Amino acid sequence: MKKIFAILSVVVMALTACTQQTHKVKVLAHRGHVSAGKEVVTDENSLDALRRAQELGVNGVEFDVHLTADNQLVVHHDNKIAEGLSCQGSTFDEIRAYRLPFGNQIPTPREWLEQAKQTPHIMQMIEIKAHKKEGSEAEIVRQTLAIIHELDMLDQICFVSFNSNTLDEVKRQEPNAKVVFNSSSLSKSWPPKKVHEHGYDAVSYNVSVILNRTEWIEEFRSYGIDTFLWMVNSDLLHDIASECRFDWITSDYCELFVK
Repeated sequence: MKKIFAILSVVVMALTACTQQTHKVKVLAHRGHVSAGKEVVTDENSLDALRRAQELGVNGVEFDVHLTADNQLVVHHDNKIAEGLSCQGSTFDEIRAYRLPFGNQIPTPREWLEQAKQTPHIMQMIEIKAHKKEGSEAEIVRQTLAIIHELDMLDQICFVSFNSNTLDEVKRQEPNAKVVFNSSSLSKSWPPKKVHEHGYDAVSYNVSVILNRTEWIEEFRSYGIDTFLWMVNSDLLHDIASECRFDWITSDYCELFVK
């Protein structure tokens, strides 16, 4: 009960602090579009989930990239895939032989981006996953940028990470790349001035973070820094995002908000 009152209190404060002028927020499909209503109908981070997001007409799609034990790239959210099989601890061939619950193969970033290129108006957000092995994130950035440049897709891409060092590495390797600082922790979230000083293009903050710092929203806007609100899976949070003039929402149920 205390948790419910705390959430309602944050919502009231957010609505009070935000402008009453609503606007249309852009919709980012979280790991592709995997649902029909709220029923899961395909595997997240699969090419099928990407195609469904493209067909729905979202504004952007987020996907996750790992480096395998033999230094190749795969698209999957968690490091663990199945018992005895993981993105970072298994080989590329072992991972590609596996089939996800709905029968999809775990894709490569090249396969993903080749499909994504068919809808150049739909932004692709690449999350670089954390790795224990030193240098792994930099290698992911290097390999991914090579594919992006080969396909001439830099304008369609942004990189996202919870780790500022990873984002700095993206900017070091490709100064023109767009980067997004991700946070789910209020204590670790950067204020607008710090984000601006690091040259980041956007922030992606969890609801519990940004709705406790609603004064940041206008300040981010003044710096020209885009704002993503996650996870938005209800009409109430969508309305808050609109009234607070967030640029983007990230959602597991995109069809609720794509008109």
